[in-house]
Amino acid sequence: MEFFLIFCICTFSGFLTGLLGVGGGIVIVPLFLSVLPLFGIKFPLQAVIGISATCVFINSSVTTFYRRKEKFLPFPTIAPIVFSIVTGTVLGAYFSDFAPKHVILSIYVFVSLFSIYMLNGEIYFNLKNKFFVYVLFAFIGAISSSIGIGGAVLFATLLKCFLGKNTKELLPTITILVLVHAFFAFASKFVLGHVTMMIIPIALVASLIGSKIGVITSKKLTAKMLNILMSLVLVLGLIKIIHEMFI
Repeated sequence: MEFFLIFCICTFSGFLTGLLGVGGGIVIVPLFLSVLPLFGIKFPLQAVIGISATCVFINSSVTTFYRRKEKFLPFPTIAPIVFSIVTGTVLGAYFSDFAPKHVILSIYVFVSLFSIYMLNGEIYFNLKNKFFVYVLFAFIGAISSSIGIGGAVLFATLLKCFLGKNTKELLPTITILVLVHAFFAFASKFVLGHVTMMIIPIALVASLIGSKIGVITSKKLTAKMLNILMSLVLVLGLIKIIHEMFI
């Protein structure tokens, strides 16, 4: 029963990665902390965060492989964005120890609400100063690193608004950005000894199935439908964050 439930959760997170490019951590953490204990299966919080990092890394790796023949943004465009995200991720992990938790969460709530508005409108910005765009990617990387969720959809919003492309076109590139973000998260948890090794084969098999179904499904959906689904993911994240702010 334990392995079956874990497999189902990992498969669902893989499906979300294939469908929307998101890592799946937004469902892994609450399901492991809230649902599994109902069946007598309990993991410490650090272990759950490590499991989430492991699954997100595997999901994004498998989905990137499935999308390898699709059109990615050119390397000269992706490279500085990746550098910005990595810089923001590292700084976010460092400064989260000093910044008040409620301040970080409040900023995330504001950014998420703004992203929901931007995702569902035909809103584009033609900025000649690309440095400002890279700073925004670093900022989003820092915020999502500080709280552990939300990076993928926020990256998608920035790409959509500043590059003038729809979400469906950007899914392969979004997955690459999530993979980079996830690699550093997984590596840090592995070094700290927070990775539960028995999860790796379960997550791999589950991701091979879930991610494939997600990728196939995403190709049948319109860009507008994908934007709505991404907005729902952001709403789930907001519910989680607001709950944390008032407990």
